[in-house]
Amino acid sequence: MRIVRLCAFATVCLLAAACGGSKDKADNTAWESRKGFHSMGTDESGEIDTGGSRSVLGGTMQGWVGVRHDLVLSPSKKPESSCACLGVSVGGPNDDTFEWRGERPDVNPSYVALAITAAVAECPGGPQNPSDRRASISAVDRKGKDVFIEIEDLPADRPIASGAILHPLEPGGHVYVRPRNKKVPYGKISGKELCRVK
Repeated sequence: MRIVRLCAFATVCLLAAACGGSKDKADNTAWESRKGFHSMGTDESGEIDTGGSRSVLGGTMQGWVGVRHDLVLSPSKKPESSCACLGVSVGGPNDDTFEWRGERPDVNPSYVALAITAAVAECPGGPQNPSDRRASISAVDRKGKDVFIEIEDLPADRPIASGAILHPLEPGGHVYVRPRNKKVPYGKISGKELCRVK
């Protein structure tokens, strides 16, 4: 029995030693990347960056591009555009048209902000009480020069995403709002035309 325990202990020790990290590059604790690209967590000289926030897409980690739960239309401002059952505003991320829940993130000022509201007067095919409307941005798609904001109808137990941050539009590019599927009343297509908001 003693020999079995001794063999088991020796096996565990060997496995622990074999699972150790590489000793070839002990100073490289950041992620490696292709030549010419910086690793996440390193500064320009390749040193480990331990202070401040890491930059991502020209902003900071909290200023990422895409769907945002913390960006909303200011209640004191009227939406610039309207689509079926929606009010929509498009502008700069620092415009007073928008409000941020919590701390305002550091977003590249060349980016585009967009926010929606379902608190509009009429909503054919949707709930008549504006507080029962659960319009939420489910995706931001780019096709060619154009950007498409996809809207879904959320159940009551999920958080609404009423904003998005977009990369700057290319010259001649437009922003459209579309429903996720035919059952969604928000941004519903009339005929063959999508709702263009910019």
